[in-house]
Amino acid sequence: MRIGPAPLLVLSVGVSLGCEPGDGAPGVTGEPGLLESASARPVAPLLAEEPPPAFGAYPGVRHGGNYMHNYYLPPAPGTTPWFPSWSPDGESIAVGMAGSVWEVDVETGDATELTRGGTYHSSPSYSPDGRWIAYTADYGGERIQLEMLDTATGETRALTDDRFVYADPVFSPDGTRLAYVSSGPNGFFNVYIREVADGDWAGPEIAVTSDNSYGNNRLYFGPMDMYISPAWMPDGEELLLVSNRDVPLGSGNVIRVPARADGILEAQTVLREQTLYRTRPDVSLHGRRFVYSSTAGAADQFNNLYVQPTTGGEPYKLTFFEHDAFHPRWSPDGEMIAYITNEGGLPQLELIETYGGGRRRIEIGERTYAGPTGMLSVTVRTDASGRDPVAARVTLLGPDGKYHAPPDEYARIGQRGRYPAFHTDGTFTVALPPGEADLTILKGFEIEPQRMKVAIEADATVELEVTLHRFADLSADGWHNGSTHVHMNYAGNLHNTLENLMFMSAAEDQDIVNEQVANKDNRILDHQFFVPGGGEHPVSAETEDMVVIVGQEYRPPFYGHVFMFGMRDHLISPFTTGYEGTAIESLYPSNTDMMRKAKDQGATTGYVHPYFGDVDPLTFGLMGGKGFMVDAVLGTSDALEWSTAERAGFFPLYALWSNDVRICATGGEDSISNLHATPLVGAMRTYVRPPDGRLTADGWFEGLRGAAAFVTNGPLVELTVNGEIPGSVLGLGADAASVEVSASVRSIVPLTRAWLVRDGEDVLDLELSDDRMSAFYSGDIEIDGSGWIHLRAEGEPEERFPLDAGYPQGFTNPVWFTVGGEPIRDAAGAQYGLDWIDELERQAREWPGWRSQSEQDHVYAQFDDARDVYRRLLAEAGGAGGE
Repeated sequence: MRIGPAPLLVLSVGVSLGCEPGDGAPGVTGEPGLLESASARPVAPLLAEEPPPAFGAYPGVRHGGNYMHNYYLPPAPGTTPWFPSWSPDGESIAVGMAGSVWEVDVETGDATELTRGGTYHSSPSYSPDGRWIAYTADYGGERIQLEMLDTATGETRALTDDRFVYADPVFSPDGTRLAYVSSGPNGFFNVYIREVADGDWAGPEIAVTSDNSYGNNRLYFGPMDMYISPAWMPDGEELLLVSNRDVPLGSGNVIRVPARADGILEAQTVLREQTLYRTRPDVSLHGRRFVYSSTAGAADQFNNLYVQPTTGGEPYKLTFFEHDAFHPRWSPDGEMIAYITNEGGLPQLELIETYGGGRRRIEIGERTYAGPTGMLSVTVRTDASGRDPVAARVTLLGPDGKYHAPPDEYARIGQRGRYPAFHTDGTFTVALPPGEADLTILKGFEIEPQRMKVAIEADATVELEVTLHRFADLSADGWHNGSTHVHMNYAGNLHNTLENLMFMSAAEDQDIVNEQVANKDNRILDHQFFVPGGGEHPVSAETEDMVVIVGQEYRPPFYGHVFMFGMRDHLISPFTTGYEGTAIESLYPSNTDMMRKAKDQGATTGYVHPYFGDVDPLTFGLMGGKGFMVDAVLGTSDALEWSTAERAGFFPLYALWSNDVRICATGGEDSISNLHATPLVGAMRTYVRPPDGRLTADGWFEGLRGAAAFVTNGPLVELTVNGEIPGSVLGLGADAASVEVSASVRSIVPLTRAWLVRDGEDVLDLELSDDRMSAFYSGDIEIDGSGWIHLRAEGEPEERFPLDAGYPQGFTNPVWFTVGGEPIRDAAGAQYGLDWIDELERQAREWPGWRSQSEQDHVYAQFDDARDVYRRLLAEAGGAGGE
């Protein structure tokens, strides 16, 4: 079926789902507007019906985590071409695209859908005679299997059916065998070969590689070796593949192995460099050389194309792009190379001449679908935008049970909530199979999201106009929100820009964009966007209501990662310490050293994504923020970041707050925003009130350093104590026995609890509204001496949709108060700090990469300085062991 530019039938549907304020308590109020057509019906509240299914995280794989998901596995869902495979006649290229395998005409770009179904299809590989295409089928992140397409009949069959992940299918030169990668039987990637005939297996599975331990727990890769990306030599007797066997950092070298059982035991390394899943070698027609994608270790920010002899030798660089090129594949005659480029943003299919260097983008033209297809066209507005479309986030589950996105948008999977989504500028059109689609539109936490079921008809276009209702405007009250942890380019599929970060942030209703330059292993990504001065980036001038700051994430894996914003002169270098097998393997300099250097330039600093779950980090190896309790009391860290819903961070934070160490809790989801599986921008964010209420970079960070802030992944939490906002310090008389508290919570999803905490103890639960989306309290709270109060709110994981969160969570920083001039002290909290440093030093002394005793002495002296502070606090609290 061909869907051209003119639909056969247009159903114009005016949908206004904005809510008018009701008579109840402030919050998400009112009833949905009436629909003008039966083509769409509202789902109100959002969870009146089962939420869309969350995407899985590939439980059958124990390798590599999030980086593996993004750099290696095919993006599902995805909207643009992926994993090209030439037809034997060289006239077309098969690609994975929009959840199906498509055949793209090399000359015209017209695309024909070859497969369709309820799973996401990708990674096609033609047989040498063109009769068969092997490909992968992704079951919504639960597993990835192998399937086979008969190109003559259009029939497909499953080759595998288990819980593991399969990848990289490729036919042998004679078409009698299939090489592929599987995570079976133990969850680790190995390369297998198996005979095939008539589109099905014709022999047993042969393990070319098998599980092998490196011995150490390698950073991001773990102890078990991986073997990926097989490519046949022309004689069918050997394979090239990528493996980190005996490699401390990265996904490994290119090795050459016999294509037989245990061929890995005879492996020869032909390319030795630090890689990150994107190498994907492809052997030339005569077998003398291979093309691959590389950053040349640390030489490039971006992946370029290289060629090298298959026996080893010096690589030759084919391209010199300031964007990524990956998945290269020789044409059958060797005269062209097909690859994926993200020049301009989205991944696209491109050709380059092997000899001559001429490039040609294959723009996808007319699409011929494999079955009945209709179109959905949507315009999004708010009740304050008039007729102007507004940017928003969209989750769209098609009638086929798959998530869909327009071909000109970047499809993502929110890593925390696991719901796929895309950002729109306010208008979009997408092709869908007939049936009922599930559409949800979200714009931040102060605007009511809308969900509706839309009837899609074959050969017709449904046009929807959706109006969102704003129920809160905290910026008008001087509270401006943004994530403290966003990355722009990080070796992902999208080539990102600051302008695109601003677009995504606008779609999420954020006021400030805090982009962080960072290292990925030995590469430094986006360093060229840093501008000395410490203030707003010049791109901020493009809009009146958003500020962009480019700072740095300093990323030592031992002490913990740190944000640094507002440096006036230069980025801090090196960007990390403690990397095994490198010249920066030592734990010197410490985080304290480097944060002091940043602060000398005027930086605001804080530990990022340090803790997860509900367990006290002190009982769990100190987790990812080992250095925090040192830097908190030495004054080198201003903040502690929540990157996801968790309670572990309250253990160290309460210990500090209870000793008048005024660390600011912040929210930053660690969105690596050019990956397809990552926390969505603004999923965990910080609301800050600058001293004058105005949105400026300096003012926002001044407010943050003063803890005039709250953290949220959805609930809006507001607190005053005796009329003062979080971050304030009240001086009360010696006879003060209570304080006047005003607390409110408003949420776009249901909550299970909202409560006040005083000095680490729960003291009062707020009564939730009938819909559990708001709560209010105004009254007195008893106090017993100097201390602090803050407000928390949480919901259930089952009711998190459409948030990109494990569960709804929001909390304020505290209001501190002193009674009769007595300092805020807590002996248990001070002892907690001492116990923390003892464990930190124990781990540091076991580190094998120190270069000298003087380095150790320097760092341990800093630990002792922090101990001295905790001992003083302990003594002032009247605890035993204080000095």
